[in-house]
Amino acid sequence: MNQRVKVKLLAVSLLLLATPLATVAQTVDLDLLGAFDLNFESALPVATYPTEPVAATVAFRKGEAFSVPSPGRVQQIEYLVEPGASVQEGQPVAVVRGPAMHHFEMSYQSSKVLLAGAQRRFDSNKELYERKAISAAKWLEISEKYYTLQLEYEHMRHFFELVVEGDDDPDALTLKAPLAGVIDYSAAYGGVEEGENIALFIPHGAIRLEARLPNRIQGEVVALATTDCELPIERVSAMTDGFFVQAWTVPLMSTCDLMLGQQVLATPLLGGAGIYSVPMTAVFQLERQTQLLLREGDALVPVEVRLLGADGDNYLLRADIDLRQREVLVSSVSAVQGVLLGLGGE
Repeated sequence: MNQRVKVKLLAVSLLLLATPLATVAQTVDLDLLGAFDLNFESALPVATYPTEPVAATVAFRKGEAFSVPSPGRVQQIEYLVEPGASVQEGQPVAVVRGPAMHHFEMSYQSSKVLLAGAQRRFDSNKELYERKAISAAKWLEISEKYYTLQLEYEHMRHFFELVVEGDDDPDALTLKAPLAGVIDYSAAYGGVEEGENIALFIPHGAIRLEARLPNRIQGEVVALATTDCELPIERVSAMTDGFFVQAWTVPLMSTCDLMLGQQVLATPLLGGAGIYSVPMTAVFQLERQTQLLLREGDALVPVEVRLLGADGDNYLLRADIDLRQREVLVSSVSAVQGVLLGLGGE
């Protein structure tokens, strides 16, 4: 190849590099599309849309249950209702047995008597202390004794408020529900130690769905849907566990046929501003971007959108501009796409 040919090829190459392959128009005049069948529809606003189901559990948040700790070593518990059963306030739910029950009942009665005596002494010496008739050290001793006995009595009184009166068995106490709700317990073969829970009582208004949501969607989830009900999200944890975050719905509604502890598949419903449904025929790709064509006066204007999913013959998408009451082209879109790319509209 001679030098002259090389120079000519180089000039051609530079010319091709300097010339754009296609010029994308910003708008298309409707007058240029007279030969096309142009139909328009309005984009429909969408409040929520579903994503992949997640595992959820019918549960309650920590601190929402009323716990009944054992005052002493319980050798035997006879539960009168099944775990997960609904109970009414004051309903007998369990009989606890063991020698410690008799001792604790005696301690409760004696603490009541001791507190009454300490209170009389406290009241009678208070006026003397205010008149400086007794020393500060003596008054401190009297006060400490009174408040210590008061704390001991109150601790036992809270438990005995749940004891059904009229039980003649000295080694057994019948307990009643402190509130209306669902009882939860795990019967221990070896009894219950002092301080361990005899049962938990969960108010009906505290039972909800709990789920682990992928971090990528946790900011957009507005509700969880099951086959029976749809429950708005009430709280999302501010801490992540790997790629997931814990979320809780509002309490179960009466229409939800779910039991405490039940595991279900729940569908997260995503929401937010700027979500719409449009026919699939309205969506096209232009310069590697997903677009719609909006009618503005006598022209069509491409608008970038983000696809979220499909719903039958429609696409769900998110737009940065308000598409309500806007006319979206739903036919001959491919032809207009060609015009935008400069391929001609004849």
